[in-house]
Amino acid sequence: MTLDELKRQITTGKLKFESSNKTISSGELINSSGTKTNYTIYHGWDIVSAVQCDETWARSNIELFKYIESQNFNDEKLSEVLNSIQTEDHHWDWFKKSYHYTSEEYEWFFLFANNRPQGACLIYHPKGSALQENNIFYVEYLAVAPWNRDCLVREREFKGVGSILLKAALAYSVSTLGLVPGFSLHSLPQAKQYYEKLKMVNVKVMDKDTLLYFELPEQEALKLMGVA
Repeated sequence: MTLDELKRQITTGKLKFESSNKTISSGELINSSGTKTNYTIYHGWDIVSAVQCDETWARSNIELFKYIESQNFNDEKLSEVLNSIQTEDHHWDWFKKSYHYTSEEYEWFFLFANNRPQGACLIYHPKGSALQENNIFYVEYLAVAPWNRDCLVREREFKGVGSILLKAALAYSVSTLGLVPGFSLHSLPQAKQYYEKLKMVNVKVMDKDTLLYFELPEQEALKLMGVA
């Protein structure tokens, strides 16, 4: 069976998988109209949740681009609208990632609300810090659903999903994995501003082409966790 066939089997419900995830955090999200919605963060490998990310997020992007096409924007406005959409990670295949990243060095986190995956995060540990002589974790992938991103023609549904996921991964890494507070990652260009707002430090010698290496210092990690 090919990976595409396996994915179809999961999507149609013909193939069932026992999830190894468990609830590690819950709270409330506030949507654009001020309404509160309960969320749950699950930790653990879950190929079904990964497929849900692929399916629901792809549909959302298709709907968005169909809407943009229907508006018949002039070239200038179309360029402005397209530049406002964060699509650098649109090619990420969460199903394939979950198929390949299954060893104990990897930890999976999914945030669900309204029965939909609102965000996903995959971390690797341990990772040597570039700022101190301790081990932290490395964010392999972090993404929020397309409807939770800024866009000129669609109001964002929920804010803060990415930060909530990072806080959950950080808390887990300290309490369960025994790592020092902090994490690192290579940022996509469109996400650079977000990580700078978190007060992450760019260590230029660790950059990879257009991907900038950022690391969150221990003191800032403690602040993010709400303990400093």
